[in-house]
Amino acid sequence: MEELVGKTKVVSFDVDGTLVDAEFNDLIWLEEIPRLHAEKEGISFEEAHRFVLGEYEKVGEKDLRWYDMNYWLRTFGLRKSYGEILQKYEEKIRLYPDARAILEALKGSFPMIVITLMPREFLEVKLKKLDGYFHTTFSTISDFRGLKTSRVYREVCLRLNIEIDELLHVGDSWEMDYLEPRRAGVKAFYIDRAGGKEGDSVIGSLEELIPLLKRP
Repeated sequence: MEELVGKTKVVSFDVDGTLVDAEFNDLIWLEEIPRLHAEKEGISFEEAHRFVLGEYEKVGEKDLRWYDMNYWLRTFGLRKSYGEILQKYEEKIRLYPDARAILEALKGSFPMIVITLMPREFLEVKLKKLDGYFHTTFSTISDFRGLKTSRVYREVCLRLNIEIDELLHVGDSWEMDYLEPRRAGVKAFYIDRAGGKEGDSVIGSLEELIPLLKRP
């Protein structure tokens, strides 16, 4: 794996599924939105849950509306603000133990950044748990109006004034955190906490990168 690190100058992390677990997102998208819809329509939570998830699926993950809380609040006619919902569940944001470990280990050794798909409103509330670690952050939806593509990774390198192969990215999406950066020429590691994939660029824990990246 050492040869995969190469001449890395900047280390980039995805957030959801990489640094932060799924509970916060699940409570909002799978619990709060269906609950509010059930209250508005006077139906059971189960019925509202099926309906809401069905509407999510109609839009799909490759459509930017999928990630837009305001779009869904308008679609379901819910009288709640984005901020109210995020604040309600903020205390449920949890870092993976290995996330804190690698951030502490690399602090001072590498500039660290975030490249995430989530809108900046979601990102900012999660960054409260990650304060002081990152040189800068990028929300591909808010900053580039798109998904995580090879174009976005190249644009990030331009903004950072580094060569493509001087960025190393780590994330939990096989397509957007591994294949797309590699198509751009960025070094990438795929974190597979479930253990379903194998390969030199696949890790089961962020701590596996510490001995490769830690500088004396």
